[in-house]
Amino acid sequence: MTFKKASQLRDQIAQYLCEKIVHLELKPGERIYEEKVAQQLGVSRSPVREALHILNKQFLVEFSPRRGAVVAGFSIKFIENLYDVLASLYTLLARKGLPNATHDDFDKVYPIIKSMEECADKSDFEGYYEGMFNFTLVCMKIVNNSILEEIILNLWPSKRRMEYATLYKRKDRLRDNLVFFLSGVEYFSQGRFDMVEKAIHNYIEQEKNNAILLAHEYDQESSK
Repeated sequence: MTFKKASQLRDQIAQYLCEKIVHLELKPGERIYEEKVAQQLGVSRSPVREALHILNKQFLVEFSPRRGAVVAGFSIKFIENLYDVLASLYTLLARKGLPNATHDDFDKVYPIIKSMEECADKSDFEGYYEGMFNFTLVCMKIVNNSILEEIILNLWPSKRRMEYATLYKRKDRLRDNLVFFLSGVEYFSQGRFDMVEKAIHNYIEQEKNNAILLAHEYDQESSK
């Protein structure tokens, strides 16, 4: 990892550790040693400690009195809360975007959807996974609500971790996930917000249920 200015150090370390947690290179419940990370990256412990606090605010790291920093587990209660909040935020995002969407805006969305279709047909998990988040990024830029965008982005590390783990198990059935994006965009182009809201709700419920199944699997493994 190449670091830039010292003032950005904690953010860069946080991003570095975030990617490892999201991609499950650091497992739920695994302890993160400040000194070890500092040695690996060639930095002092201070920015590592600051980075861990950033990850704590993003719900990826927890602090234990005896163990220090550990990767947050897959709590079913947290999963339910996370996806319920995201359902409201995504619905608000669609509501704010619908009245002002232009043809130019759709021209930004359609290429992403087309790329996601191609990835789904090829079982290109990584490409499809990135496409999902690129889709929402473009939608947020269209709406241009900085507060709403910041709230969603702060929850994304947790959602990305859940989606990475659960979607990988469905990499041969990506079309089942894509259908929600296709229908949502179609209803949005027709100005049918009631159906957009329904598509968002169905998508969130599916992903929440898959994340809960994942949590149960980890509970069973940890209890062995």
